[in-house]
Amino acid sequence: MTPTMTPFQPPRRVPQLMMSRRSVVATLCAMPAFGEISHAQGAWPDRPVRILLGQPAGSGSDPLARGLAPHLAAAFGKPFVVENMPGAGGVVAAAAVAHADDRHTLGIVLGGPTTTAKAMNPNLPYDPATAFRPISLLNRSPFVLTAHAGSFGAGARFADVVDYVRAHPGQLSYASIGAGTVTHLAMEELKAALGLDIVHVPYRGFPQASLDLVAGRCHLMFNVVAAAAEHIAAGTLIGAAQTGASRTGSLPDIPTLQELQAPGAPFFGWSGMIAPASFPDEAARRIAAVVRAAFAADPKARGGLDRAGSEVLGTDPEDLRTLQESEGRRWNAVIARLGLRISE
Repeated sequence: MTPTMTPFQPPRRVPQLMMSRRSVVATLCAMPAFGEISHAQGAWPDRPVRILLGQPAGSGSDPLARGLAPHLAAAFGKPFVVENMPGAGGVVAAAAVAHADDRHTLGIVLGGPTTTAKAMNPNLPYDPATAFRPISLLNRSPFVLTAHAGSFGAGARFADVVDYVRAHPGQLSYASIGAGTVTHLAMEELKAALGLDIVHVPYRGFPQASLDLVAGRCHLMFNVVAAAAEHIAAGTLIGAAQTGASRTGSLPDIPTLQELQAPGAPFFGWSGMIAPASFPDEAARRIAAVVRAAFAADPKARGGLDRAGSEVLGTDPEDLRTLQESEGRRWNAVIARLGLRISE
């Protein structure tokens, strides 16, 4: 039976996430001053360390950051304080890290701000290729393409979802966690390959986007497995496809995009710990070692991500740099091919 389409209503307004150069600079100028800056080459750290998190409280990286902070504080003898600084798909926090010159500011960001942000916005006030020192790749997770069951029908599959979107051009919307993030770029790539006309609505993070998806205020999104699995089991969302190289154990009945011969290679979301480019290499390596040991010894340090279908890693700095370079090549090519840009 053909499902009845939920009447399209413009999604409720949400803050624009990828900010113009003027907006980002204004945000940075409004931040409190760091105080007297010391460049002495003594023992690090010599005062509390800030960890700026480019996601809102409750998002996936939030419990991870807060689980790691006590281990870092114990290892280095100074407090490590997590500060949520969401906005612009993580660019606000990344820009604050890039411009911090106090040697006591770190960041935990998703991929876009350190890989594709400059390609999306040429006026970005930092260069992702040179502004940061990688510290550690913290986790990697596949996505699941989720759809609002009330719009597409409870038994809909990937092909049904595609056909329905094609039959209603411009009448449906998809959510992302920000322009230039993988959740945006992957859907734009899918749209272009399959000839879909669906409106992009950026959100501040997965929790808000998931709530609106369940409520039917938006219709599709590449969601994290943890946020999707419960609603798929309850029948309020449809799991149309997974983005990893193989099916996840928590969603064994949902095929991968590769199995469906859908366009686009396997792709993942990931988060990394970064510092300004001037940050001491020795301190970065010490932090990476503490992170790796914390993940191995304390389940709380992993922030529950391992139970939510995410691969918790804690790598050396070189591994994060290699991933940033490969992800930058992959998604910057999509941006160039599709002509995607952030307007001023």
